[in-house]
Amino acid sequence: MDSLGVELTEELPDWERSPLTLEVRNQKKHRRLFTSVKRSFLDLDDIDPDTDFGYAEKLLKKTCTRLEVKEVQRLGIRQWFAADLKKTFALMVDEFSERFLARNDTLGGILSDKTKDVAYAVDFETTEGWRYNLRMGPMTRAQWFLMVGHESSNFESGEAAVETLEKYQRSFPEQFLYIDIDCYKEDTSVDKMDKFLVGVRRRSHDLATKLIEYCKK
Repeated sequence: MDSLGVELTEELPDWERSPLTLEVRNQKKHRRLFTSVKRSFLDLDDIDPDTDFGYAEKLLKKTCTRLEVKEVQRLGIRQWFAADLKKTFALMVDEFSERFLARNDTLGGILSDKTKDVAYAVDFETTEGWRYNLRMGPMTRAQWFLMVGHESSNFESGEAAVETLEKYQRSFPEQFLYIDIDCYKEDTSVDKMDKFLVGVRRRSHDLATKLIEYCKK
């Protein structure tokens, strides 16, 4: 793992090492690569999904090659979206309830009180064997940072810092549409990583775009 860390020093200069793990970061770009005996993941924040995928693909290939990984038990990509619909939270809750939750007179009689918050969750599998966990709904800025973990060590700190966690938090709108797309495939070879990443990029982008447009109306 040390040789991998040395190779990545220019793009991920901040190191943290233990006997069984390697963690390298770039606090200016909010990127973190964690590698252990049985698990590796890349954590990054970028407003451009294509940049995210392109960098992730390059780095994952390099990691697998350097560590001589041929097969993976689980290969996955999880994306979070915060789409500002320019709507109030209460309006998003009402519209979301109408569009995503089936209601009938019997259920309306049971759940007769005013809905204050709502979410939609579904798991599905594509014909290629990719499994998706989709979670979405109206969300506030405060809720986001309770639900989505952001490592403070991924950000700069101190008086001279430009990209701090606090500045990043303030960049979020007060309320928005939250979309969590978690796609994975089990027991696959590293040779098939390219196909998986390209497929997920297209599928997830199409899915998120259509869901956002649907909720904008």
